[in-house]
Amino acid sequence: MTAMAIRFHCPACSQPIEVDDGWANRAVACPYCRKTVTAPAESTLGDLATIPTATPIGAGAGAVPMSYAPPGIFTQPTNTLAVVAAVLTGLTIAMFVLGSAIAFNHSLEIADMEREMRALGAEESPMKAWMEYSRRYGDRLPGWLLASSLLYLVAIITCLGGLICGLIALRRRARRTLAVVSVFACGGVLAFVLMGLVRGAG
Repeated sequence: MTAMAIRFHCPACSQPIEVDDGWANRAVACPYCRKTVTAPAESTLGDLATIPTATPIGAGAGAVPMSYAPPGIFTQPTNTLAVVAAVLTGLTIAMFVLGSAIAFNHSLEIADMEREMRALGAEESPMKAWMEYSRRYGDRLPGWLLASSLLYLVAIITCLGGLICGLIALRRRARRTLAVVSVFACGGVLAFVLMGLVRGAG
């Protein structure tokens, strides 16, 4: 414990921190959330175990260094939903890439399917043509087509999960960048899928 230290809870993130008593009623930076807060005139906490030291604002060379943990570890509280959203976004992209890779390896078969779909009127209504194709050849659909379709379906589900988690995570202060990236990525994927469905239904 620092001699004559003022101990208090950070008003921004509620973590216990301390500062030298010479910085009473002055602005300091919380080592957890990096928010600028005003240290109280006296301690509001009891004699706790080791807690991090807040950095005085504008102290220059005389600033008190963080003494609790290496820089970066406690820069902000954890936002679990933002991390989950990022993981689901990564899974979404991986599923779409894998499904597309499987389809690309069977491009010749896809070309044959497209010719037959055009014969069924795919230009006028791709969705209706696909339904007719599936009705005729459903029991003979190749395994690679079913596998890629399943991967796309899983990708859409994880995309929805990533979008929902990202939107909820935006309401929290920590790791909002992860949440924003996840929301934009998942929203873009869903918009692309919806546009394809609308065209197909036309």
